Amino acid sequence: MGLKGRAWISADSYQIVKMETDLVAPAPQIRLLAEHTAVEYGPVKFREDDVNLWLPVSAEVYFAWRGQQVHRRHSFDNYMLFTVDDKQRMYTPPTL
Repeated sequence: MGLKGRAWISADSYQIVKMETDLVAPAPQIRLLAEHTAVEYGPVKFREDDVNLWLPVSAEVYFAWRGQQVHRRHSFDNYMLFTVDDKQRMYTPPTL
């Protein structure tokens, strides 16, 4: 499915502040007539390791599907930071 969109980028930090996308053309095979998505981003500070990440703060989706118009808004907060550590060990398998 083709999408068109635009992004707002901060001039001082070069971070993406907002992104919007729209459906280029309806998708009649799944009865999707229109779709619009807008995602706003912002800095999220984590206490662990004094980490700052630029993550989604809110997202809105509008779509017209199967004769219904739907609007959804999501807010994102209370992020949790975790890491995964992996150590690889290589060895020659025993011969039989």
